[in-house]
Amino acid sequence: MKKNQIRLAIAGINGRMGKNIFKILNTEKINNILLNGVTESKISLKKINKILYKSNFLDIKSNIIDIIDKFDVLIDFTNPKTTLKNINICEKYKKKIVIGTTGFTQEQKLIIRKISKNIAIILSSNFSQGINILLKIIENIINILCKNKKINNLDIDIIEKHHKKKIDLPSGTALSLKNTIIKAYKKFNILKKITCHSIRAADLYGEHSVLFSFIGEQIELIHKASNRMPFAKGAIQAAIWINNKKSGIYNMHDVLEI
Repeated sequence: MKKNQIRLAIAGINGRMGKNIFKILNTEKINNILLNGVTESKISLKKINKILYKSNFLDIKSNIIDIIDKFDVLIDFTNPKTTLKNINICEKYKKKIVIGTTGFTQEQKLIIRKISKNIAIILSSNFSQGINILLKIIENIINILCKNKKINNLDIDIIEKHHKKKIDLPSGTALSLKNTIIKAYKKFNILKKITCHSIRAADLYGEHSVLFSFIGEQIELIHKASNRMPFAKGAIQAAIWINNKKSGIYNMHDVLEI
């Protein structure tokens, strides 16, 4: 092992995000990153092209406890139940974790926050640079509108589109957009209804738009992903960033410094 090398593991290697993260690490030279372990559920293990991973000296396991000594940072884009199981193991063995799983209940989020007192965690609904810039822009727009008292006749709608197999509805990113707006309003002691509209169709990668509607005019902000690579690259960037952190809960705003 090289000095300062980060040993990385991926949970859910056969998932949409797992495959894209693996593809980047397998084709691009990223300094100080060593993919040293991968996991997948027992059901999915039957469908995996194991030769592909063995050619990269990776033996797929169904439980991260089987690779616990092989990684420093875990990237997890699985499902709430599996992620909670993995995060508890990471806490026990003092491993850092980057979480891209969405659909957590409030109770599960509280568990994650509690565990973050002992290990470093990045929890984000979206790892793309574009979405995180959009969140900042929306916060600024709300601040401008509230300061200038331009909200009386304002309606805000969030529209999100994803592939048919996406389970959580609305998406985690749509909820992040909504919560950003609500948080910005709270600074001015304002309560406003924010409506989310969800579309599940075909194999859409992800599209989010925020519509500010006034009487006679609208402002629409749109983020479109043409593939999953921006999310995968963001997750890898997050894993590199968190490697030097001891404990705490962070998000992509921290990683991108925006």
